[in-house]
Amino acid sequence: MRQRYALMRWLVGLLTLSWAQQSIRDSAIHFFFPTVMYQGMFPLADMAKRFGYSSAISAEVAYKLRSGLYLALQGGGLIGDKIVEEGFLESLSLPSFRKVGLLAFIDENGKVFTPALRQRGWTANFRIGYILSAFRLPGQNPNCGPFIEVGGGYLSHRILIDKARSERLPLLEGEYLKGLDRLTGGWGIMQSIGYRFFSSNGLINFVVGLEGGQYFTRSLRGYVYDKGERDTARRRDFFWGFRVGWSLPLYEKAPLE
Repeated sequence: MRQRYALMRWLVGLLTLSWAQQSIRDSAIHFFFPTVMYQGMFPLADMAKRFGYSSAISAEVAYKLRSGLYLALQGGGLIGDKIVEEGFLESLSLPSFRKVGLLAFIDENGKVFTPALRQRGWTANFRIGYILSAFRLPGQNPNCGPFIEVGGGYLSHRILIDKARSERLPLLEGEYLKGLDRLTGGWGIMQSIGYRFFSSNGLINFVVGLEGGQYFTRSLRGYVYDKGERDTARRRDFFWGFRVGWSLPLYEKAPLE
């Protein structure tokens, strides 16, 4: 009970500090800043053998200290339209269409259709960053500047086999589908550099940056139905990319502002 009470007091104290009246215009301050971001990802290593360019829509919640150090929790969903894995579903598709590079199947009604293949996935990670305010652009307040980040987290991805609802084929449905979607996941690390800007009037607050990720993953299914083999290989799902985002610093302005 005492531990719970102490934790509540600590959280209340942290929020009180965050909302204390502060002047961002001429001093480094502490505050929370949630951020929404778009991330563009270019795959490397094993990830490049399965997917092309990917996008992520992410949300971040961070807390900045006066020193420029900040802690952030970030997560988002991955989407992509380019699947490049060699031989994916070829053993199950119609041979006559494979010759021209198409995946085609016959549904229960005898209709020939080609499913759309897409990437889906998500990431969640924890990051520690530092804003180098001494190198901020001229005329900006001391909470702005280039930043460096390091962190780690989890990556999960799979291949979405999208077919029209009217086209029924047990081969691509239910439990069998789980043996085809290449669901993969694992832990890894990330690094990022860029620039964070927090305006003195609170109207414009953004982040731009370059980042890289190195995740060490494995199949979460264990068996690949279309190849008829177990999938126990260790993967290196690496990527590099960029991000742009909009932040909302949360603090109470000093009266003179």
